[in-house]
Amino acid sequence: MLSSFRRPLRVGLLRAAARRARSPRVRIAGAALALSLAVSPGVAFAQASALLDEGKALMKKGKLAEACPKIEESYRLSPRSATLLALATCHEKQGKLATAWSEYIDLSAAARKEGNKRLEADAKARGARLELRLPRLTVSVPRAAAVEGLEVTLDGAPVDSASWGQARPIDPGEHKVSASAPGRKKWEASVSIKRGERKAVAVPALAKDGSAAPEPAPAEEAPAKETAAATAAPDKGAAGEGKGAAAAGKGAAGGGKGAAGAGKDAAGAGKGAAAPEQTAAGPEEDAQPEEPSEAEEPEASRGASPKHAGSFVLEVGAAGGALIGLIDSGSFGDLSTYSYSYNILPEGELIAPCNDEVCHASFEPAIGPFVGGQAFVGVALSERLHLGVRALGGYRFGGGYLVVGGPSASLRFGRLWLGLTGLVGAVGQDAKVTGVKGEIPSELVDHNYGRTEVDVNAREGSLPETALVETLAFGGSVEVSLVLADLPSSSWTSGALLLSAWPTFMKGLDGFVIAAPVGLGYRFY
Repeated sequence: MLSSFRRPLRVGLLRAAARRARSPRVRIAGAALALSLAVSPGVAFAQASALLDEGKALMKKGKLAEACPKIEESYRLSPRSATLLALATCHEKQGKLATAWSEYIDLSAAARKEGNKRLEADAKARGARLELRLPRLTVSVPRAAAVEGLEVTLDGAPVDSASWGQARPIDPGEHKVSASAPGRKKWEASVSIKRGERKAVAVPALAKDGSAAPEPAPAEEAPAKETAAATAAPDKGAAGEGKGAAAAGKGAAGGGKGAAGAGKDAAGAGKGAAAPEQTAAGPEEDAQPEEPSEAEEPEASRGASPKHAGSFVLEVGAAGGALIGLIDSGSFGDLSTYSYSYNILPEGELIAPCNDEVCHASFEPAIGPFVGGQAFVGVALSERLHLGVRALGGYRFGGGYLVVGGPSASLRFGRLWLGLTGLVGAVGQDAKVTGVKGEIPSELVDHNYGRTEVDVNAREGSLPETALVETLAFGGSVEVSLVLADLPSSSWTSGALLLSAWPTFMKGLDGFVIAAPVGLGYRFY
């Protein structure tokens, strides 16, 4: 009886609802709602674009504290790869290295999904470069301190127990480590960390807090369980009554079949209201492309990593140090004014004139301060390997010079660059003249008591006190460079400041040359 009464009532209500859905007023309201839902993404995209432009303009002016939040809000409204690249660049310039590093990793993953291989490689290279400079903090918890309920936080964020004792990347600056546990006094410590620095903080055993409320004894839980069991007992009767109510519901459910037919008409009206939504979605597709536009993409290329494979590398710098010349033989000019004599038995003694072929001057070793410069031109074969040509040159105070160059290779290990250079070139030294000697022909050595050369007959005071002796030399140099500052940017000034030393050893045609230049250089990437 009751079910037969409910069925006509439910069918009537559903048919009335269907008629209201077909009314013009309801259709207009539905269309307005669909249009607002479709337009809102376009409005969010426009706001995101405006915020991104404002952030980039502020970043160019050096106002990073204002620029980064705007770019971050732009990315929240419209997450795009171009915006994430700008955000990571802003945080890197701001000195938040760990934040920028994680954003470059996210950018690499996003670019890989988009199929943008150039942006993916650039993001990976930027992240690898930052990883070398990341500060790392280790928060350790000894066994004695690991009490039940212990919670450790870093700058207010919980530190999971699985990461205790592990070095984690962190932004340079001041940070706060705290620990708390039920019934224990809270502990806090501040730590300051710099770029590339590694520090560790150990959480001590927390002292007991006498003012904390005592924890309830386990025995008190038993009465509570008994009370809960007693309370749950009457529910069994209620469950029995529920079966009867459920049986009555079956008849009411039968009336729903007829109501479903009326619902089809209401669904038809809904289709007409949904049409404006599809029309309004068109502007959004034009305004918000899935991939970064071609106008934005070159920005990622211009800001490529210094050690990005295939990039051009140029390094110039000034150097100073010591130049040691061990050139013991050579010529100091016209020797034709000198002569020397040797035995030519049985005819007697022969006086022979000097020239550059048979006579040479001898010199003392020369050492003096050296000042000059160096240059390297090459290409980055990988993120860590640079290959090219290096030149060294300069002037030795007191007289002399060094001009050499050759193929060079540099390999990076953390903040150190180690390299080798093959050198060939000219070396000159102004040294004291100790005399002039003339050569004896090899077939007459036996007639001159086995001597291969003799002193030249020079009048007293005719020899110069010092003279410039020059020679062609070849050898090599070892590079040891320390990265003082990495200064990546999207302009031509992107690069790194290096403190370098190039111990050099060379063999001349007559003697040796040793140089030890040290200097500052800038490697443009």
